[in-house]
Amino acid sequence: MSSSTSDGSGEVLRLAPASGVARRLVILLHGVGSSGADLMPLAQAWRGALPDTAFVAPNAPQPFDMGNGHQWFSIAGVTEENRPARVAAALPALADLIEAERQRAGVSPADVALVGFSQGSIMALHLAMTAPERCGAVVAFAGRIAAPVPTPDGSGRRPPILMVGGAADSIMPPAVVQAAATHFRSAGFAVEEHLLRGVPHTITAAGAQLGLDFLQRVLPSA
Repeated sequence: MSSSTSDGSGEVLRLAPASGVARRLVILLHGVGSSGADLMPLAQAWRGALPDTAFVAPNAPQPFDMGNGHQWFSIAGVTEENRPARVAAALPALADLIEAERQRAGVSPADVALVGFSQGSIMALHLAMTAPERCGAVVAFAGRIAAPVPTPDGSGRRPPILMVGGAADSIMPPAVVQAAATHFRSAGFAVEEHLLRGVPHTITAAGAQLGLDFLQRVLPSA
């Protein structure tokens, strides 16, 4: 049912589809200082409602340089000015991971959904913004974009995006969630945006349900 392996990018946790046949793939991208295991409860909760979906929760490739866990990019000394370059430098490793897991699952790019939390959302949103042909949907919990970047005109598909933020989130405040949603809409993406009253920097049961409902609507034959 579930398995974990170690490769060049660290541990990757996988949960097989309930039906036994993978027609879609959800890749869960954790926040800074965390690990793939921290998002596996989301996969367990969604598995029954998405029976033909395989789930993958990798550890980010870098050890967290300010404590335990892992990071997609360093937040040591991070500023609004240097964050975009750090995200761009980290993106190729994520793109390679997505492609490897897509091929392993045997699904098309349109059948891949990226589900991120915090720093994982930043990475998922940046990939959708710069290489939208690589995925079929994005769910961004407590996310933002590092900086607006043009989406290639010839890429064709624009994956639908769900942004779920907390109105009481001091780390990813509503303003950065709303700014990201505004940018994606201006670039031709279909965006759903929810700010949950009283919610801090976390994924609540209500937020998880919004994510599941979204994936059931937008993934092919979900």
